[in-house]
This record gives sequence, C-alpha cells and structure tokens, in this order.
Amino acid sequence: MKKLMLGILLVCSAVFAEKITVFSASSTKLAMEEVVALFKKANPNAEVNMYYSASGKAFAQFSNGFKYDLFFAANMGYAEALAKQGDAISDPKPFVLGTVALYSHNPALVAKGLSVLGASEVKNISIANPRVAPYGVAAMQIIENAGLSKAVEGKIAQGENIGQSVQFVDTGAADVGLVAFSLIKNTAKPEEYMEVDQALYEPIKQGFVVTKYAKDNNTAFAFADFIFTKEAQDVFVKYGFGVPQ
Repeated sequence: MKKLMLGILLVCSAVFAEKITVFSASSTKLAMEEVVALFKKANPNAEVNMYYSASGKAFAQFSNGFKYDLFFAANMGYAEALAKQGDAISDPKPFVLGTVALYSHNPALVAKGLSVLGASEVKNISIANPRVAPYGVAAMQIIENAGLSKAVEGKIAQGENIGQSVQFVDTGAADVGLVAFSLIKNTAKPEEYMEVDQALYEPIKQGFVVTKYAKDNNTAFAFADFIFTKEAQDVFVKYGFGVPQ
C-alpha cells in the first residue's frame, strides 16, 4: 500500500509540474544557465524554457503575442514598460547590475585603454545595436563621453545583441569590442579585457517582471523568488554582475 501511495504521489507531482517560458537578456546567458540548473535541482519537476536575445527584440515579440512568463531585460526600461502597459503582475525589480568591458584578443590593444578605439590599427569596433540592446546604448555613451565620437566614425560594427558583439571579436570580425563583462569574465584571459570606468555610462540596472501570462503559474513566482536567493546572486557575481542595493 505504501508503494502504491508513493507511486500515486509521483504521478500527481509530474501531472501538476508547471512549465515556464522565460526571456533573459543575452548578457545574462552564461550566468542564467547556471541559475536555471540550480533552480531545477531544487524543483526537479519544473520545466524552464529559456530564450536569450536583445531586450528590445524580445519586447517587440512580447508585444506581438509571444507569451513569456518572466521577462529579464538588460535595463529597467523594458520591465517598466511592460508594467505600464498592464502586461506585468509584479512590480519591476532590478536583479543585477551590468558592467561594460573593452575586449580584444590582442592584449596590446587593451593595454592602451579606450583611446585605442581611435587608433589607426583598429578598423572595426564591436558593439550591440543600441536600438534594441541597452549595452549598445551604454557603448555609445562611453564613446561620446570619452570624446571619441569623431575618431570611431566608420568603425562601428553592430551585433544584433551583446552576445553577437562578443562573437565578432572572437571570430576576428572586430579588432576590439565594448561588450558585457558578464560574457567574458570567466572565458577570456585577464589581459584581453579591461572594465570600463562606470562614470562614462549610465548604470545598467537590469530589471524583470512576472508577466500576465504567469498569473496562475506557481513555478513562475518560485523562479522569481529564487533569483534573489544568495545561491543565485552568488552565481551572478561570479560572472561579473553587481548586486542591486
């Protein structure tokens, strides 16, 4: 009888396991993969379907009917816009702070700092598309505030998202890039990157909401809570993110 009851409980648990569909900005991909693995370890019946891209692109998808249960953007703006539209059932909250890094596989270029962007030996500079990617906006702010706007004319190569901007450098399509530190901190050599002075760009406060599509989905709320556990936040810090105060 005990074995029968255990079997019934396991079947019921599987039947009532909830699936969630989650968008997360490309800058979070490496960290979020670890966070999701930890969440699923603690919630073995949860099914988590992740999608990564530029925040603006995902926002347009959502606005056109794509049903994300949770939306983790690369800034607060997109999360706040979802709330303003009535598409969120939680308040927009910051979950990490992003950082921009100068990145190149040529350490000699990195050693020159931001001034290298205007150097003759640099032909292509990789950034994310500022129309859809907050890290692209930050890159343009850095260039402008460093007084390099004129010097980089004709050199900018825009990726669809910040992940592609890293790929441009990795494949040699770009000599240097202004990229998310979170995507290179644990993969690049220390001499291949330099964190950019954060005074040169507006804080990248990355925010999220639980959307209207997760209204009756307990797993979505459990995942939202899990993001703020020490276990999850330690993973984000490991990948170079800051912790919002």
